[in-house]
Amino acid sequence: MEIKISENSYKDIVADTNERKILASASAFGILRQQLVEYIGIDRIKGFMFHFGWGMGVADAKEAMKTDSSLEYLIKQGPIFHITNGHISGMNHNCEVKLDEQKNIMSINGKGIWVDSYEAAQHVKLHGISKVPVCHTLTGYASGYMSTVSGQSLLAKELTCVGKGDAECSWEVKPQKDWKSGLQDDLDSYNEMPIVKELEYTYEQLLEQQNFVTRLASFQKKLTEEVSNGSNLQEIANLVYDIVTIPIMIEDIDHRTISYSGLPEEKYLELKEDMENFFQENASKDFFNRKEKQKLPFRKKTIKTSIQERLITPILVQKELIGYCEFIYENVETNQHDDDYLFLDRFANAASLILLNEKTSFKSFERMKGNFLEQILDGQLPETEIIKRAKYTGLDMTQPFYITVMEYMKTEGTIEEEFLLQEQIFETTFHYFNAKKHNILVGQRDGNMILFITNETFKNSSITLLINEFHDYMMKKYPKGHFKFGISNLGEAITKASKNYEEATIALRLTIGKKIVPFNSLGIVGVLIDSKNVSGIKMIAEQELGPLYNTSDLKTVELLKTLYIFLLNGGKLEQTMIDLALSMSGLRHRIKKIESLLEKDLRDPNETHQLILIIKSLIAIGELNID
Repeated sequence: MEIKISENSYKDIVADTNERKILASASAFGILRQQLVEYIGIDRIKGFMFHFGWGMGVADAKEAMKTDSSLEYLIKQGPIFHITNGHISGMNHNCEVKLDEQKNIMSINGKGIWVDSYEAAQHVKLHGISKVPVCHTLTGYASGYMSTVSGQSLLAKELTCVGKGDAECSWEVKPQKDWKSGLQDDLDSYNEMPIVKELEYTYEQLLEQQNFVTRLASFQKKLTEEVSNGSNLQEIANLVYDIVTIPIMIEDIDHRTISYSGLPEEKYLELKEDMENFFQENASKDFFNRKEKQKLPFRKKTIKTSIQERLITPILVQKELIGYCEFIYENVETNQHDDDYLFLDRFANAASLILLNEKTSFKSFERMKGNFLEQILDGQLPETEIIKRAKYTGLDMTQPFYITVMEYMKTEGTIEEEFLLQEQIFETTFHYFNAKKHNILVGQRDGNMILFITNETFKNSSITLLINEFHDYMMKKYPKGHFKFGISNLGEAITKASKNYEEATIALRLTIGKKIVPFNSLGIVGVLIDSKNVSGIKMIAEQELGPLYNTSDLKTVELLKTLYIFLLNGGKLEQTMIDLALSMSGLRHRIKKIESLLEKDLRDPNETHQLILIIKSLIAIGELNID
């Protein structure tokens, strides 16, 4: 069988070539919708289908307006087109229109229900229940049709939808300006950029990002090279400014400037003063979490004043906050610094490496000086060798000197915690005297810290004043600290430094109720100890103290402490009661017991003077420990 078909076979069928209609089944549209979801995503098809429906609505509105231009006819014709197009099988529609005397539309509002929406049915069939309404084609159709016939910008919104599990698809249409809320997400979707344009924009963004990443990588490489070449912070800061052209500043933890670049000195001073005023005015605000400086208080922070804005990131060395890197913007309107932060963060890392290297070198040098001090105290080196080696540390060992022994608080934690505290105190001491430009030796012995200070260190001051200032600084740095100092006599010969160390240790033992005790303040006790007549001191102590001379018995030591404090206070019961935290009756009972054991009258000045010298001597030689 042969079938021939020619153009003449359909010559009686007339097609409208002006607005040709293409028919397709609901399932075919469902497949098209499914493909769109697969290729451009379910979120983007909302705008696509809305504009598709809008176009159909506009075309049908124009077709209807060819027959009759009355608004009532056109509004009623809309649902008919909806149904004949196969979008729905029926509709409940109620539209209210108010006209003025010239028949101009004053207000228009339509509500209704779409029966058997093809779009809802296909979505549930192919994708399941949605979280939001899905009849985007129908919404677009209603919006396009009603906007065209009314000559106003109307928008339809689906309120309930079978596609998201509701019983019916209800909707409302009204002027866009009358939607006070609830339509912004829809408008954002409807106004989405065409996907081709979006791809072009995405490509431009990717290209821009690639250029930025390349620039950032080049920046990182240059920083690494500079750090490897041993550049200091100022040189690195200058490099960063040359690359990013943003003024930069490095400050320590107390906001003292370490280095800066990109600012004339006059402008730098102006901005620094402005920032100092800012901190004073906002002193109650904890901008930098100053109570937790050992922890990382923030990753990045911005501070804005009337004339500047600063992007700040912390500098960390071995998990310890030691300062800040800052970009400075004089244009305070600028508020987007995400890209700048990536440069600043890498600079902060480079600064951390430089400061870590400086810290390691500094600590190694100070440790070497501490070992040198140990050798001096142990008498391991001859005088000529000491003087020669001292030149490498910048010290003149022919100068008179003092030795100070510092007792500091001990932790009740683990060995690791105690070691960490020791390291922190050592570093604090190093940095304190280094900042004062005092060249000293620092070592450790018997759990205490030893300071070797030459006479030239405090030319216009005294050793007691120097140590007193250091004590105050340590108390400020460690508010819960406990620091006591014993100071030796002035040493003349470096080979006899061990003797001065003993003097400082003896003075330290007698810091009961005091923070600093120079050996030369001990008077006759110092002479007794200096003569090394230890056996004589013990013999006199045993004779005078009698049954109280039993330093291994805790109760006896407690009585000796009571006696010592009582004697130090000149026999004043009230002050002794306060110092020992005893009641008056308890203190009187102890005093009577002590007098009974000693068979002495504690109101006799001769007796009390001799007793206090004996107890001080026992403490000085380490025979008695009274805290």
